[in-house]
Order: sequence, then structure tokens, then C-alpha cells
Amino acid sequence: MRLIVIVAVMSGLLLSLSGCYTQKTVLTNDQGQTQTCEHSGHVGIFSPIRVHAQQKSCIDKAKAAGYQETPTTPATTSAGATPPAAAVPP
Repeated sequence: MRLIVIVAVMSGLLLSLSGCYTQKTVLTNDQGQTQTCEHSGHVGIFSPIRVHAQQKSCIDKAKAAGYQETPTTPATTSAGATPPAAAVPP
């Protein structure tokens, strides 16, 4: 009985920690060329920290090469639908 409880608790923890974490930035230079910095990882303790560090490094290198961050377009949900207008900042 104790083993079943342990397995159930561990399964619940694993399911609650599953998922993806993604950061994406598009940068553009004076000639109109674009560079995309996109990194992803699993939800947890260390993955978002690693993803953020990789993303920052990519953006820093692109900016050093003359690229600038491009204004973002409205975000999409995981299902690919555009969020309601109230959820998109002006």
C-alpha cells in the first residue's frame, strides 16, 4: 500500500513539472536582415535559468553585430489562437 502511495505522489510531481519554457526574440539590422534568438527547455528549477542565460547571450551577440530588437507582435497561446484584445498590451 505504501509503495502505491509513493508511486502516485511521484507520478503527480512528474506530471506537474512537465511542460516547456520558451523565449524568442527577433532582431533586425539596418539592411533589414533578421536574426531569431529562440531557446526552450522544460519547466523546472534550472531549465528556465539556463534558457534565460542562452537567450541573453544570443541577444548580446546579435546586438554586438549591429542588430536591434524588433517590436513584438501579439503573443499566441499554446493552441495557436491569438489572445483576446484585452490581454494584448497597447
